[in-house]
Amino acid sequence: MLINELDALNEAVRRFAGISGDHTGITLRTGALYDPHRGKYLLDYLGERYEISPDGSVQKEASREAVPYNDQVLILQYLCSASGLPPRGHWLSFLELPHGELHHAPFQHDALIPLARAFGHRLEAFSLAARILGGEKLSLGDCAAKFLAFPKLPLAVIIWSGDEEFPPRASILFDAVAPTHLSTAALWVLGVELARKIIALAQG
Repeated sequence: MLINELDALNEAVRRFAGISGDHTGITLRTGALYDPHRGKYLLDYLGERYEISPDGSVQKEASREAVPYNDQVLILQYLCSASGLPPRGHWLSFLELPHGELHHAPFQHDALIPLARAFGHRLEAFSLAARILGGEKLSLGDCAAKFLAFPKLPLAVIIWSGDEEFPPRASILFDAVAPTHLSTAALWVLGVELARKIIALAQG
């Protein structure tokens, strides 16, 4: 578990419950929708829609399955801290994020190495999984896709298949607006969750 579920989730719930009445502010900043009839926010996260109640409870739309802790925390953190700025169309590597060097080694271990291992020799499998997750094809590396993690926060995943000299490798890039929406620690978790979801889809 990447996030300390007791501390981080409780803090995210507390913060969101304190601002949840600001319907206009939250929807403008985050790109979420507010349904006054149900009294809930609707937010798209990595290809699926989630319902968020004023008390901070998070549920996948039209589903009763439990939402993983990391996803709950990321959704609430985004609703609380998103700046409202649109994507800038310029990519940053994880190391280029504020203090990215502090999380770079675990980011490689938890996200980039698993992606390279899973798809370095299975580019078609990556393309299929990316499409299922709502990814848009990009002309980068040997295979790449852009994912709208949140309405105003795109990420890109790039796979290089490697050859006899170089092993497969992968990269996750963040739109330059990302640090205005989430902390670097949260972006680390977001990248890892994206990698995990793509790999899980490919494994069926």
